[in-house]
Amino acid sequence: MSTVYNLCKLLIDRGRTEGLQEKMDVYLAADRLTPEEYSVLSETLTKAGG
Repeated sequence: MSTVYNLCKLLIDRGRTEGLQEKMDVYLAADRLTPEEYSVLSETLTKAGG
């Protein structure tokens, strides 16, 4: 897992989700997240209510 993935996961776990989906989109476009990591984080973010 990438550092960016771990950071996003930590933010979701702590409830700091405002604007996170847009940031994840940018990270995906910049190849900082893999499509698989993005998918997992998006699901987790949706479940967390972000």
